[in-house]
Amino acid sequence: MTEPVAVTAPSLPALDACELPDGGELDELSLSEARVDHRGRGAISTRMIRLDESELLGLTLGGGAAAELRLRDVRMKGCDLSNVRARRGQIRRVELTDSRLVGFALDEGAAEDLRVVGGTMMLCSLAHSKLRRVVFENVNLCEASFMEAQLSSVSFEGCELTGADFRGARLKGCTIRGSSLEGVIGVGSLRGLTMPWPDLVGSAQALADALGIVVE
Repeated sequence: MTEPVAVTAPSLPALDACELPDGGELDELSLSEARVDHRGRGAISTRMIRLDESELLGLTLGGGAAAELRLRDVRMKGCDLSNVRARRGQIRRVELTDSRLVGFALDEGAAEDLRVVGGTMMLCSLAHSKLRRVVFENVNLCEASFMEAQLSSVSFEGCELTGADFRGARLKGCTIRGSSLEGVIGVGSLRGLTMPWPDLVGSAQALADALGIVVE
């Protein structure tokens, strides 16, 4: 059996409570060694997002293009980053739990030591990005794009992958467990993927279609 992906957890020091505005626009959102509880408060819009060694609860970021997105040693729970577009953004040692990232885009970016548990990333785009030591656990990834992405030690555990696009993706040491490849686009690009036998059998039709095999 393939060993689980070893993801380095965020390294957090003692955190200071920090207050953010109840909605509105900021020139930049820059936090370090901060703990923010923003549950029940309004969305914040900003084009510069720099979060280091911090924990955030219930933060909602208004959708739109971000000139810069950098997350390092960050825990986020119940947050909403839907429709945030962060081309060439950087994510390192981050945990996202029960959060919404519908339409989130990290095209041509990089994510390393990222764990996403629960929540939804429907319609998100990680196209042309580099993902290393990433775990998606029970995440809705319907119609997510991994086109031309480089995936190294990436694990999908019990995720919904219908419509997910892997065309041109390059995989190394990646696993899919508890999910079917039915409805996945670009199955032919999943060379080197590891799957449990029951999941593989459940994906037989998708694999046959990708290989041009006619099933009698």
